Amino acid sequence: MTNANYRVLIIDDHKLFADGLKLILHSAQEIAEVDIASDAFVLLSDKEKLLSYDLVLIDLHMPRFSGFGFLTALKTQSLPVNVAVISGTEKKSEIERAILLGARGFIPKDSESVELNQAVAQLLSGKRYLPQQWLGEIDWLPPETKETVKSHPLTVRQLQVLELMRDGMQNKQIALILGVSTSSVKGHIELLFKNLNVNNRTACVQAAREARLI
Repeated sequence: MTNANYRVLIIDDHKLFADGLKLILHSAQEIAEVDIASDAFVLLSDKEKLLSYDLVLIDLHMPRFSGFGFLTALKTQSLPVNVAVISGTEKKSEIERAILLGARGFIPKDSESVELNQAVAQLLSGKRYLPQQWLGEIDWLPPETKETVKSHPLTVRQLQVLELMRDGMQNKQIALILGVSTSSVKGHIELLFKNLNVNNRTACVQAAREARLI
């Protein structure tokens, strides 16, 4: 099958891996365009460009904005992006969480080139993908379960603040990382408290976990 008209986006902060993946996709899949980005947060500000890709492959663990945050943002903003996770994680809970948040598949980073190309072809055809070793371990969760996060629609910035709160960051640290004022961070946290119906940071993070926002 020739995929000459497909456009794929790789979101990964490890440039060497992303460059290698791009080379593999170009050589084996005959995909028209493969772009690389290292910051998922920035991409969410250009929804038109994001929606122009036929497939987005994202890593889960990145320093500025995680793959989980990206998936949650897509879900809360109802953006119909065909996205799959490509990660080195071996944790069943993380793979299940990504699927719950809307990922169409999971590709291990240590996959052989043949398996990788098969996975991408399957995802581009509109199907889901899990590697053989996970097929009997992970169930595709029902649509009604996946809608959980929609009951707490948050902005992308609020999700970013929430992730940093989960990591134990204080307001000044969050402000420094995000390049905003501490008063702006405080405002986002107050809105998070209101949205999640809590009155402290610990309860906020716990409520977000229960709602599968982080």
